[in-house]
Amino acid sequence: MEETTTVLNVKWDENARKLYEACDPVLFICSGRNITEFPLKGHQVFGRAGSADNPQITVVNRFVSRNHGCFDTDEKKTVFTASSTTNGIQFEGRFLQPDEKVSLRDGDELMIPAAGEDEADCVMLVYADSLMRTRLWRELQQASRDRLTGLYNRESFILWWHQHYMKRDYQEASLFILDVDNFKAINDEKGHNTGDQVLQMVAECLVAAVRYEHQVCRWGGDEFVGILPGSRQRVYNRLKHLAGRIGAEGKKLGCDITVSIGFADIHEVNDVLDISGLVEKADQALYSVKKSGKNSIGSYKK
Repeated sequence: MEETTTVLNVKWDENARKLYEACDPVLFICSGRNITEFPLKGHQVFGRAGSADNPQITVVNRFVSRNHGCFDTDEKKTVFTASSTTNGIQFEGRFLQPDEKVSLRDGDELMIPAAGEDEADCVMLVYADSLMRTRLWRELQQASRDRLTGLYNRESFILWWHQHYMKRDYQEASLFILDVDNFKAINDEKGHNTGDQVLQMVAECLVAAVRYEHQVCRWGGDEFVGILPGSRQRVYNRLKHLAGRIGAEGKKLGCDITVSIGFADIHEVNDVLDISGLVEKADQALYSVKKSGKNSIGSYKK
């Protein structure tokens, strides 16, 4: 019995040692419930996404400047250099001065405060260069996404909208709900593996159709929800193009795929943060499409 215990302990020690082994450095950016990962290599500027000259490491958050600092990584270490910004960045509980440099170690955190607003709007940057910490944060990242499609789940999508609805891009926008036509028949006739491939393909088409992947999510089953900026006509044109692309990609899987889509202007509700109300109105438009034969796009009308 003693000998068996010793062998088990040796194996456990070997496994534990492997977890603490060094790996290629990565940066995890936590904004609300959304976690994104960036590999660190060479010189990389960190800042807000959407500017004409996008930085190499981006985050969609209004409290982040276009250039909030930079990371310089070589084989031995990563150094962060702070920039001169409105909200600043904290390290070990204090604000870094412009051009101040800090060498990062596994588990170090940098924090961008939300200017006295909701703490959920803060941005946290976590540096990882051990296998254990990288695995931990990747597991946390997966918790905010749908396991099958890789899209963000509805909770993360709603949180993203609460954080970004005030952006100029979304002053005119619509919420849409997309449903795969006859999806049960696809599962029954071609099998659930093909059904899963269809959902994954639709998710890939959705991500390719938007500027930020947070704009779309898997709402449940074969239904997907997203928000597109622009006028009703512009949204309709983009959704029509999306439906065509899904059909073309479906043929590569050996399936005739069509989709039905309903959408509603975000101002159809009294509060643009009322996602449930918007989904309900887009769903009414979707119901009309399905009732009239599917494979089409409908807009909510009072």
